[in-house]
Order: sequence, then structure tokens, then C-alpha cells
Amino acid sequence: MWKQISNEEYHSDYRNYLSSSDLRRLLRSPAHYRAPTTPPSAAQEIGTYAHVAVLEPDTWKACYQPSPKIDRRTKEGKALADWQASQEAERGIKYISEDIYRQIESISSSVYASVGSSGLLTSGVAELSGFTSLFDCNIRVRPDYLKDDVIIDLKTTFDSRPEPFLKSVLAYQYEIQSAVYLDACEAIDGKKRDFIWIAVEKDAPYGVQIFKASESMLARGRSLYQQAIKTYLECSALDYWPGYTTAIQTLNLPKWAQENL
Repeated sequence: MWKQISNEEYHSDYRNYLSSSDLRRLLRSPAHYRAPTTPPSAAQEIGTYAHVAVLEPDTWKACYQPSPKIDRRTKEGKALADWQASQEAERGIKYISEDIYRQIESISSSVYASVGSSGLLTSGVAELSGFTSLFDCNIRVRPDYLKDDVIIDLKTTFDSRPEPFLKSVLAYQYEIQSAVYLDACEAIDGKKRDFIWIAVEKDAPYGVQIFKASESMLARGRSLYQQAIKTYLECSALDYWPGYTTAIQTLNLPKWAQENL
């Protein structure tokens, strides 16, 4: 089923459904899946802001405002900080530094300058939440931008050229996300789609490139997420969530390092 709910509801009210992030943590170890999540890093917050600015521009304009540097040691600074806190509590406005605000505005402008005429970010729905079952396991997904024929995922990155971005895809296991999103969305509404990444750099000139997940990429993602589901079901049945192995392991040099010996 599809639900139009807030990001906060999606992450807090549906913990009995596994997300793609949960599946990736399970592959690290079941103990990592069960561990409390850490607060978002500065880099993750940049990504969150960019998603709002690009995919929900009305929300960005209404709920995010730039803030000058505040010195809370001064009377004026404390008064401004208190006023901003009241605005956040009463109107839901979040204040972020002027530098970061300008950075996010530049990222958004670059994305639309690059893909605006292609129609990629039109005739779809942003941040729609989906809930279904795959391989006897409850799964939840929240595509960045959902269309009838494609799922679009916005990624902020340091380098959007093909080779560096591919390294990021594999390092963060984005192939798992792409595969589980495609399969979950098809299970919900029966529509077959492609999976597209819009990769935008975090620093000027905020270069943008667009990539489609290949069949081999999706095959790898499916194999990995099914392995994660299997692990989850086994651990749930036993109520046992182990961490890393305690055995001594041999750490070998990669081939490229051996060639330089």
C-alpha cells in the first residue's frame, strides 16, 4: 500500500517494516541492525536539506530559513536564538547557517538546470511511502521521486563522475536500495520501473550526472537484500542477533598492492 505520511512518521511509526538501510545494516551484522542509530552526520544533513530543496521546494521555502552566526554570550545573540527556537516550536521553521543555506540553494539550482528540461522531475510524486511484503518479510520504501516508469533517487556526492560515483554506490551499497525499491514498488502497484540516480556534487560548480542502474547492478542488489532478509528471519526466529566473528582472520593485501611489492 502507498501512504502519504511525513518523514518522521515513516521512520518512527513503522519499525516492524524493514527499510533498505535496515537491510544494509543486517549485512554488516545482525547486532548492527539492532544497535541504536546514531544522529545524522553533517554530510547526511546536507543530503537531507538537498532532498527537501530539490524534491519539495515549497516545503523548503516555507520551513527552512538562513540564520546569521549567533553569539549566545551576548544579549542580542541570546534573544535571537530564543526567537528562532520559538519559531521552530510554533511554525516548524528550521534555521540553518547562511553558508549551508546558500550551498543547498546552489545544489538545487544546479539539479534543475541539468535535468529540468528532461522531464525527469515532473509528473511524479515526491517522498511517497510504500509498505509491502517481500519473501515473507515486511518491507517499507520511500522513493525520492516516483513515476509510473521510473524511480528517481537523488544523491549528494563529492564526485559525480562515473567511476568515483560507482565507488560510492558500492561502498554504501546503493545497489541494495535500488533493487529492493524496484521490487517493493512493483509488489505494491504492479508497475515495472527503471531506477535512476541523479548524482549532484556538494561543492561548486555542483556538477550533476544521471545514471541508470544496470541489470547486473540490480542482480547484485537483489542477491544481497534477499540474503539480508534470510538473516533477519533466522535471527528473529531464534531471537539471537550476533555481531562479528571472534575468530582470528588473515588480512591479505589487495591485488593492486601486491603488484607494487
